[in-house]
Amino acid sequence: MASPDVKSSSASDESTETSVSPLELPPTPTPTSAAVAKSPSESKASSTGAPLHWVCSEDSLPAAAFYGPLDAKNPLLASCEKEIRELLGFMKTKKALEYKLALLQCYGRYLQQFSINFDENTADVNKFKMVFFPKGFGNETATLTFRALSGKNICNYQLVCDSDVNLQNKESVSRCLQILSSLRFIMQLALPQEHLCWIIFNGTIYIYTICRKLMIIGYSSKALEYLLWASMCMESSVPLLSVRYLTWRATLYAAVCQCHYDCQASIHGEAFARRALAKIDELRQLELMSSSNSHEKSRRYYREATTKMAVMIFKRGVYESRRKNKVLFRPKIRINLKEAQNMSWPRTVTERLLDELFDSTASQFLAVLESLSDSSRRILQTGPLVTEEVELRDVVLELFMAGKELLILSNIGENGKLDFPKTSLLEHITERRNTISMDAAVKFTKLAFTYEEWGLFESLAGQLINFLKEDPESKKAEKDLILLVAVEPLINVKKNKGLIFPLENDKEGQSLQSYLQHIACHESCVRSCGYSEDIFHLAAILHFCVCVPSKGVHPDKEIVVDIIMLLWQKCKLGIQRITIPRSDYARYSQRIITNKWIYLLWQLSEVIHCYKLEDVDIVMVAEITLRLSEILESLGSSRRKLKKSADLSAIIDPEEFPGTPKGIPEGLPILKQAPVEQLFYAYQLLDRAIAGMNWNCMLTTLPNGSSIIDHCYVKCSHDLDGDMYKPISANSFMMDLHLELIQAQHHIAVGLLDQLQGSGHQSK
Repeated sequence: MASPDVKSSSASDESTETSVSPLELPPTPTPTSAAVAKSPSESKASSTGAPLHWVCSEDSLPAAAFYGPLDAKNPLLASCEKEIRELLGFMKTKKALEYKLALLQCYGRYLQQFSINFDENTADVNKFKMVFFPKGFGNETATLTFRALSGKNICNYQLVCDSDVNLQNKESVSRCLQILSSLRFIMQLALPQEHLCWIIFNGTIYIYTICRKLMIIGYSSKALEYLLWASMCMESSVPLLSVRYLTWRATLYAAVCQCHYDCQASIHGEAFARRALAKIDELRQLELMSSSNSHEKSRRYYREATTKMAVMIFKRGVYESRRKNKVLFRPKIRINLKEAQNMSWPRTVTERLLDELFDSTASQFLAVLESLSDSSRRILQTGPLVTEEVELRDVVLELFMAGKELLILSNIGENGKLDFPKTSLLEHITERRNTISMDAAVKFTKLAFTYEEWGLFESLAGQLINFLKEDPESKKAEKDLILLVAVEPLINVKKNKGLIFPLENDKEGQSLQSYLQHIACHESCVRSCGYSEDIFHLAAILHFCVCVPSKGVHPDKEIVVDIIMLLWQKCKLGIQRITIPRSDYARYSQRIITNKWIYLLWQLSEVIHCYKLEDVDIVMVAEITLRLSEILESLGSSRRKLKKSADLSAIIDPEEFPGTPKGIPEGLPILKQAPVEQLFYAYQLLDRAIAGMNWNCMLTTLPNGSSIIDHCYVKCSHDLDGDMYKPISANSFMMDLHLELIQAQHHIAVGLLDQLQGSGHQSK
C-alpha cells in the first residue's frame, strides 16, 4: 500500500483547491505522471534497492561500476544523464508528439503481444480478461499489463484533446466514451484483488479527468454513469476506505450530484448527497470504534466532506422548502426585502437555514454560491430566475442578501474596505474560519451581474478591482471584472439598481470609472477623438485586456466571446452607414480613415486573432475578416489612383461626416501605410480565417460527410403529404462563406502582385 499512500495525499491536496469554485468542477491530479502510482511489488523492489533484471543480449556488457565510482563523474552515468536531458528537452519542444510517441513506442509495443484485432467496444469483461490476462493476476507481467492499458487510454484521450480541444466533433465524444468504457473494464478486473487497489485509485482519477471535460461541454448525462462507477469502486475497495482517501471520495460524490443538477434532476442530486453523507458517517463511526484518539487531520477530512454534501443538499432544499403546496393553498405573507436588509442576522428563512446546516461563514458562503450557480447559464446571459413562482425569486434575493451580509461581517476592515487573505475558501471551511476568500467574492460578484443586481455588482466590483490591482497573481480576475463593468452600461440600458442595497463605497465607483477611462484612452490609437459612447469604451478595454501582454494571462473565454458577439452586432450596423460611393476616391478614403466603426472593426479582428479561433463562432470570424479585408483592398486601390496620398488630410474635413469622431483622430496605423502593406495585412487575415474555417469544417463533419453546423431548407407546398421542408444543398451556407474567403484572398493576392510589379517597374 505504499503507492496509494503517496498518491492519496497529492490527490487530496489538489482536490481541495477546487471545490471552492461552484461554477467550476473540482480539480483533478495530472493523469499521466503524478497519477500513476507504483504497484506494491515495484515499491518493494525500489525500497530494497535491488535493480530490475532484464534478460537481454546486453547482459554481458560491463556495468557502470566498471568505469569507476558511481557518481557524477562516471562516464557511463554522465552519458546516460546527458541523453535523458536531451530527450526531455526535445519532448518539451514537441508537446503534440509526446503522447503519440508514448502510445506507439511504449504502451502500443508492449500490448502487441496480445490480440491485435481485439475490439473492446463489442467485448465483455470475461473476454477482456482472457485476452490480456490469460495467466491470471498473480503473474509478474500483470502489473505491466495494467499499466500499459491505463497508459494507452490516457494517451488516446490526450490525443483527442490535442486534435479537438472543445470536443466539437461527435466522433471525439464517442472516443472519450470508449476510453471510459475501457477504463471501467480494467477497474472491474482489478476490483476483487486488494493488492491491485492502486489501479482502482488511479482509474477513478482518469475517469474523473475525462468526465470533468464532458461536464464542462454539456455532456453531464453521459458522464454520470462513469462517475457513479468510480464512486462505487472507491466504496468497494477495502484499502481505499481509509480516512486519507475521504477527500477524493467526496470530490467524486460532489461530481455525481452536480451531474444530476445539470440534468435537471435535482431530487436525485439531493438523494445521492444524503446517501453519501450517510456513508461518510459510517466511516466516522468505524474509526471511533477502532481508535479512541481522533486526530485533528482526520476531523478536517470529515469536516470538508460533510460540508460538500451539505451544500449539495442545501442547493435543492433552499428552493423546495418555499414552493407552493398545490394541494393545500395557503397564501404566505411575503416579507419586505428592502426593510429586511436593515435588520440583524438572521433576517430571512434562507439565513436561518444557513445557520442550521453550517457552522462557519466560509461554509455558509459556499452554500450561497452553489445555490445561485447554474451551469446552463452564461455570465452575460443576464436576467432574473426563469420561473413563474414568485417565492423562488424571493429565495434568490435572500441568497444575495445573505452573501452580502457574510462578506461585510467577515471581510470588511476597519477602513470600511474589503480585505482578503491569500488562502482558499475550502481551507477556511476545514478550519471553521469566518473568512471568505477572494476567488469566492469574485464569483459572487459575477453572479450579481448575471442576476442583474446592478447596485450590488457595481459596489463589489469597485472594491474588488482596487484590491486586485495590487496583486499580480490575480490579473485574470481583475480583467474579468473590468470587462463586466465596461459591458454593464450596454446591458443595463434602463439604469436599474436591483433590490439589494450596494456596499457603502461611494468613492470606489468614481475611482473605478476613472481607472477604466484611463485604460480606454491609453489603449486607443485615436486618443484625441474624445469617444464618449459606451460601445467604443468597451471595445478599447476589451482590446487592452486581451491583446496587451500580461504574462500570458487572459480573461475568461466565455466573457470575451460574448462581448465580441455583442460588439459585432453593433459594428455591423455602424459599417452599413458608410454610403460614400467608391468612385469618389478622396471622400471614400477619408471616410474610411476617420470612421470610428472601422477602428472598432479592426479591434475586433485583433482580439479574435489574439484568442484561439476555435472558441469563437467561425461564421462571425469570417464575416469580420471579409469586411475588414474588403475595406483594406478598396482603400489600397483608391490610394493608388490618387496622385499624392499624403494630401488626403487636406482633401476633406473629417467633421463633415456624422460618423467621424470629434477632434483630429490619429487613425489606425495600417490605414495610413502603403497600399502594399495594407494588402499584405489583408492577405494574412484571410489566410488565418481560411485556416480556421478548414479546421472547423473538419471538426464538425459527420461520418456521412455532412456538417452539423448549418443546412439550408426550402418550403415545398406541392407535396401530396402537405407542406414539407426539404434541404436545398447540404451545408450550403458554410460552403458559400468558405468560397467567399478563398475568392477574397485571391483578389487580394492579384492586387498585391499588381502593386509589387508596378512598384518594381517604377523603380526601374
